[in-house]
Amino acid sequence: MISAATDFPPVRLLIVDDSSTVRAILRAMLSGKKEIEIVGEAVNGREAVALTGKLRPDVVLMDIRMPVMDGREATAEIMAECAVPIVVFSSLTHGEEARTSIDMLALGALDVIAKPDLSDQQAVDECSRMLVRKIRTASKVVVVRHLRGRMRKPVSTLDTQAKAPGKAYAALGIGSSTGGPAALRGLFSRLPADFPLPVLLVQHITRGFSNGFVEWLQQYTSLAVRIADSVDKATPGTVLVAPEGRQMEVFPGGGVRAFSPKPKGVHLPSADVLLSSVAGAYGRNGIGVLLTGMGADGVEGLGDIRKRGGLTIVQNEESSVVFGMPGEAIRRGAAELVMTPEGIADFLLSIVEPTFGVEEA
Repeated sequence: MISAATDFPPVRLLIVDDSSTVRAILRAMLSGKKEIEIVGEAVNGREAVALTGKLRPDVVLMDIRMPVMDGREATAEIMAECAVPIVVFSSLTHGEEARTSIDMLALGALDVIAKPDLSDQQAVDECSRMLVRKIRTASKVVVVRHLRGRMRKPVSTLDTQAKAPGKAYAALGIGSSTGGPAALRGLFSRLPADFPLPVLLVQHITRGFSNGFVEWLQQYTSLAVRIADSVDKATPGTVLVAPEGRQMEVFPGGGVRAFSPKPKGVHLPSADVLLSSVAGAYGRNGIGVLLTGMGADGVEGLGDIRKRGGLTIVQNEESSVVFGMPGEAIRRGAAELVMTPEGIADFLLSIVEPTFGVEEA
């Protein structure tokens, strides 16, 4: 039945969890929510794969640790056979389970949310609100099949002026959101430990999972990956990740600050804030990259870099999980180059030079 309040049909949800207690709590949390209809429940990954094919839900809410088949393998099978939006429901935000959660995002899941402390009613209520929001958002994303083991061939659309003679680049800023882990893995796995530029990254991720994301990403790159301190320094061969709940900015000379709690729109951290600071700190020697994601965060900042004469690159549509951010950057004229994450890495390696003698912004 269509809700008069929304005039849209409810999101058809499949719950996957081996705990009958958790499934009952989820039913209670989502009961009365006209935006969501629970159409089925599975107790392991194998049942989840079968019910997804049979019921064709709009969204799957997926546990990780289950018998018969775990959430990681179920996510891979669903995304390969009958792709639907998946939201990971994780009991831990650190350690192996957190890394597995991020791995599931790289396999095609759209988002992750932490299970609440069931003895804390306030935490349960907050989780309920977040679940509804994330399930509704996921239902609007058109996902594509992810065939395991298939590598996309790097494809580029290049501006011939991008590698101007005598032009040295000094820093790389990256904004990434939905689908970002897989894109970042493709990009960073091709960059060597002696990559001569400092890298600054904003990745939109659910609060509590930043440490797990950094641990996960470090498995796939020779670069040093860490969360930025409140006062830090951008150094070659290091990826500084914006911390949760704080904006990250870089300043002339490579000084980094990550302490402002003020959102930019709804984003904290925001790719716009980071990339605009790259434009201000490095001018024509800055590089901005915008990867897959919903909305338009990062487009304004990328435009600032291009206005200052820096290099701007966005992920192409074919390799993006969601083409919102890159597509909007193209539409607004903020993107100079369009290519796959692997293509971005290869191109960067073809143009970077020692950073001495760069122009001041």
